[in-house]
Amino acid sequence: MRILLTGAGGFLGREIARELRARGVVVAGLVRHADQSVGPQDFVGDFLRPDTYAAQISAFAPDVLIHCAWSGVPAATRDLSSQYDNVAASVALFEHALEAGAKRLIGLGTQAEYGLTTAPVNEDAPTRPLTHYGIAKQATGAALMRLAQRRSTGAVWLRLFGLYGPRETAPSMLPWVARQFAQGQVPALTPCTQRWDYLHVRDAARAVCDLLPAQTHGVFNLASGHAPPLRETVLKLRDLMAPKITPDFGAVPFGPEQVHCLAGDISRLQAATGWAPQVTLEEGLAELATEAFGALAS
Repeated sequence: MRILLTGAGGFLGREIARELRARGVVVAGLVRHADQSVGPQDFVGDFLRPDTYAAQISAFAPDVLIHCAWSGVPAATRDLSSQYDNVAASVALFEHALEAGAKRLIGLGTQAEYGLTTAPVNEDAPTRPLTHYGIAKQATGAALMRLAQRRSTGAVWLRLFGLYGPRETAPSMLPWVARQFAQGQVPALTPCTQRWDYLHVRDAARAVCDLLPAQTHGVFNLASGHAPPLRETVLKLRDLMAPKITPDFGAVPFGPEQVHCLAGDISRLQAATGWAPQVTLEEGLAELATEAFGALAS
């Protein structure tokens, strides 16, 4: 099997590439910079510009496309209209992969497609995205499914929930809180009463790879299936790193578009693949603590 992987130098992409290669799969990774390349088939390109990758895709002739690349992942850019550049670019990528011989397309969506959720959601829940990021992801997933239908190919759209882990490339809450604790500072937080599902990046990569032999089709949630109160998660990290610090819960008010329950039902994915998370939250938080202390010492 020959896999074309976009975003292979990113947070999730590099873990998928590592897992695929460990399973003996031939991978060609599309990376933004030459120093992100780790395999002999990797090539540099910008998925927003088909002219930078089209020839390489044709030459590689993938059996499957796994599309992880996206422009505008940091929170500060998620409500910019430039998010829609990703939709047209993704459709062009899908079409190039199909023309090169791909028989299966796997794309990475987001829980933001569901909008303001107050309870765990399954894949049949209404999609009411609020941000340009969520709307663009939803449109890309719909385009993926339509192309697959017209070409009679398999397609999977994975709605990813709270991804975390070491070497995260976009700013997010848990690594920031870990850095605060490592520096002996008191993090100013919301009340953290919301329930939050965190999935370790290695478990997410395994789930994507487990889909390859399953020949599944459709939309799937990709989450841990466990959503404790966020305050509980923060305090677990605090106990690992700075037991004497009391986080300033409530110092930051909730915004008007605060999601109070970020939790995905993963029974459909588990039934299709047999996948289950293996990295416990405690193990993942310990990795974040080690990384934060290491960065402080360097």
